[in-house]
Amino acid sequence: MKQLLTHHWKGLLSSLFALSAFVFWYIPGASILSYQEQYQLFLFSPEYFCERISVPGGLADYISEFLVQFYYIPILGAAILALCYTAIQRLTWTLCRRLGCPATWYALSFISAIALWFYMSDESVLLSFSIAIIAALCAIVGYHAISHDNAFPTRKWQKTIFLLILIPLFYWLFGASVWIVAAYVAGYELTKSGTPISFSGSILVLAYTAILIYALSYCLQYPLYRLIGGINYYRYPAFIPLAQWVVMALVAFIPLLACRLYEPRKNRIWQALSVFIVAATGCSALAYGYTRPQYELIDYEYLVRNEQWDAIIEKATQRQPSSPMSVACVNLALSQRDQLSERLFDFFQNGAEGLFPSFSRDMTSPVSTAEIYFRLGMVNEALRYMFEAQEAIPNFRKSGRLTRRIIECEIANGQYAVATKYLRRLKQSLFYRQWATWTLQLIADKSYLKVNQPYSQLRSIRQQKTDFLFSDREMDQMLGLLFVGNYQNKMAYEYLMCYELLQGDVERFMKYYPLGKYVDYTHIPKTFQEVLVGVWLQQHGSLEGIPYSLDKLTVENTLNFIGTYMRNPKAPELAQPPLSTNAWHYLLINSQKQEKQGKQKMQLIY
Repeated sequence: MKQLLTHHWKGLLSSLFALSAFVFWYIPGASILSYQEQYQLFLFSPEYFCERISVPGGLADYISEFLVQFYYIPILGAAILALCYTAIQRLTWTLCRRLGCPATWYALSFISAIALWFYMSDESVLLSFSIAIIAALCAIVGYHAISHDNAFPTRKWQKTIFLLILIPLFYWLFGASVWIVAAYVAGYELTKSGTPISFSGSILVLAYTAILIYALSYCLQYPLYRLIGGINYYRYPAFIPLAQWVVMALVAFIPLLACRLYEPRKNRIWQALSVFIVAATGCSALAYGYTRPQYELIDYEYLVRNEQWDAIIEKATQRQPSSPMSVACVNLALSQRDQLSERLFDFFQNGAEGLFPSFSRDMTSPVSTAEIYFRLGMVNEALRYMFEAQEAIPNFRKSGRLTRRIIECEIANGQYAVATKYLRRLKQSLFYRQWATWTLQLIADKSYLKVNQPYSQLRSIRQQKTDFLFSDREMDQMLGLLFVGNYQNKMAYEYLMCYELLQGDVERFMKYYPLGKYVDYTHIPKTFQEVLVGVWLQQHGSLEGIPYSLDKLTVENTLNFIGTYMRNPKAPELAQPPLSTNAWHYLLINSQKQEKQGKQKMQLIY
């Protein structure tokens, strides 16, 4: 064992790094993988390849999207990213060894890979950036092979020819990571001899790269800053993050700096210390980067996509949701488990937006809202939200997941020609091909649609009127009409009742409550019981003659809350369960706070 650690510790350290990256992306990072996969749609077609390769960095983008489609299976996505990080680390060490870096400083080869890992905590960073870095490191290794004296013993100028060809070709295929190659070559030639000729050569390499990109700006319809910083490395085209340049600088200069370090006397101590410092700094950076507020929504969205309703409820039980979209996901999960009217106030609520978040013109928030509308039977609203989300993708990609939901909405509406057009596109993908083929067969024999889920259910619960104006400002009216159209739509009734409670409108709640006779309830839901007890007390002064079948414990808790509140509205026990989870706690306390503060306490994410 000691001999293994002594002679193979570098390989073991790299293996441990790869395993750590794999575990990270497979367990806590699975939702991020799903997020990346759902905002692209890789197609196996010549037209798709030509579209990608027709811009600088197109090959990196094409390879990236080919690999990202495998994120559909999280274990494959985790393996891909682990291999990318490890490849960057090993290539960095290959350069360090070529430059004569002592093995003691092996830990320094992990810095650029860890920096990239941290940078990818920004969910808008695309895998194409990682692919471009790997390509740049491979190009540098190739440059070293050609620079060796034995390669061209009589024609040293061929190295210059190699660079003249490499830089424009590399830029077109892999984009702005050509700066890594240019910066490394310039630094290497300068540090190798330090003569004025080397200095001039270094300046010429950088100038040649800059002039090439500037000249292309007259031929391509892209702003100069995007040509300099990369077209397809970042999802939002409006700017290039500073962190991208930091990562590129680390990749280019760490080998050049590491080779300047000497072999220390107590090399094992320095070896262990360097490993500890790099590992501790990396873990701290990753812990900071991947615990930002937007990842709560990404996690909830992933669970909604996979219909893991129990996991959503468990997650909210452990930690209350802090954003409007997260609250909406929790309420959707409760409704899918027939717990919405039982446990509505067991979780944080932010008004009616916790049921129907306001429309936001971005690619993220409309997706979860569309899922709510889709499961309610508001097919046209679900279609609109999904379409808007897809069109709002900043880098103008399409989405396999969103396209599939759009198809389901079109079929439910009887728009088979439109659905067929989308299905033909999905047939060119990998993981959506089987579903697209099967759905085309359903459309061909429409009798199957009458008995197949989800189409038969959608057609039964959707709004039946064809001449109908939808208003998201009057959602109670929309839900009421939806429920009256089909009394089997229990979700519509519960959303209607909870909507009135979250609006603080007890009068309308009591007005719509009798509609519950059409719902197959075995007992009155707990939240409804609490409201009924309070309303009866307000009207009659006691519970004598109350006509509802109530749970004894629920009645006691409600009476306890009302009594405590009447004695002292600011009593500390009101903030503790079970009083804090009573419906009247929200109606009398929380709703007043929200009316005054609006959404200032909610964490704005997008």
